[in-house]
Amino acid sequence: MRTCMSCFMLILALAMGGSQEAQCQDYTSYRSPQDWVIAKNYLATFLLYQDSALTERILAAPEFQQILSSWHDRYLSSLACQDVPCFLDAFKWRDDEIDALVALFARHSMEDDALKEKFDSRLLPSQAYGLSEHTTAMRYIEKALRQDLNAMNYTIDVYAGGKRPNYPLIDSIAFDITKKSFLALLLDVRQDVLKDIRQPHHVFYETLLTAVRLLEVNERWDAAQLEPLIALENKKAFEAIKTTNFDNYPYPLLLTLGAGPAVYHQPISPGGMLRARMAARSYFEGLAPFIVVSGGRVHPYKTPYIEAVEMKKYLMETLSVPEEAILIEPHARHTTTNLRNTARIMLTYGFPADRFAIVTSSVPHIDAVEKMEDRCINELGYVPYELGRRVSDVIIEFKPRLEALTIDPDEPLDP
Repeated sequence: MRTCMSCFMLILALAMGGSQEAQCQDYTSYRSPQDWVIAKNYLATFLLYQDSALTERILAAPEFQQILSSWHDRYLSSLACQDVPCFLDAFKWRDDEIDALVALFARHSMEDDALKEKFDSRLLPSQAYGLSEHTTAMRYIEKALRQDLNAMNYTIDVYAGGKRPNYPLIDSIAFDITKKSFLALLLDVRQDVLKDIRQPHHVFYETLLTAVRLLEVNERWDAAQLEPLIALENKKAFEAIKTTNFDNYPYPLLLTLGAGPAVYHQPISPGGMLRARMAARSYFEGLAPFIVVSGGRVHPYKTPYIEAVEMKKYLMETLSVPEEAILIEPHARHTTTNLRNTARIMLTYGFPADRFAIVTSSVPHIDAVEKMEDRCINELGYVPYELGRRVSDVIIEFKPRLEALTIDPDEPLDP
């Protein structure tokens, strides 16, 4: 069954030309939430993972088998592990293995026509590892695969080793790693991964599947939630974009920033209600034809509520904003990614990306957005937007940058 892609992945087709309709029909490989988690976090590896015939042939080369055989023996040895560091050593790629695998794949991508075509047609146009125009194809492939393998290790360090994530109050491991029961859980993760290693070339994916399984048992498959957005929650608005004359509006889109609840069983905070009212007021005044509500399953820790979903409900049920005017972005965990993920929507949903949109929130929040470039560079490595003028005390203009499509390797819940 053919399904539409999320805003993050549509750029693969967008970069190669063609209509949005065609973009939505070009991808058939996202069959499960696990596929979404892998593709969003480790796109280069996913392109290999979904083409079993190609990778079986490539990985059969003796130079690959030498690395993978040694690696697999170490993974099997984890059966005897008596502490967490032993499991981490068995689950993760070592630096010398990463160096060797990256070099081998880069070389084969230049020598093997099928592998070269896959990377040229899917990886380079994605811009998922930075702007590809600033480097050679081989260097881009090396960068992508090195980032993937290190990002898998990072996920294992956080969700098996208890390493402090960037935002520990909302993203930390769900288990006490000092308990014997946790060691038993890691053995179960190991056993489950090995059940999926049915062919010799599958060994290459042991760390990948371990990282994804650890995200799952920690209830952290947030990157996959509500996907595919264009075919589900955002379908009505996405269809409406195609027939909207944006020349009739001062701005093509309005992003409203949320305010996460402080109470566990509270679906939407008082601040979220008030910011939704700001957005509705601007919508009915004709400032923009579409509202984006952005925010994932964030506050408080392990909340069952997705902020964007609850704000959409409030806009529709309390403020009478029509569903076809509302787009949700249900993955962002911080203000930086509220803007980054909305920039991704603008770049891939058919908005006039050369025009400024607007973002609205409380006065202190917009003050923070106005001074957020350094934070973006520290957390994302780039600034995903260009700011315009301060329209009012609660509204500021912004425009998407193509850099917004870059994967963040140390935020596996919203890469």
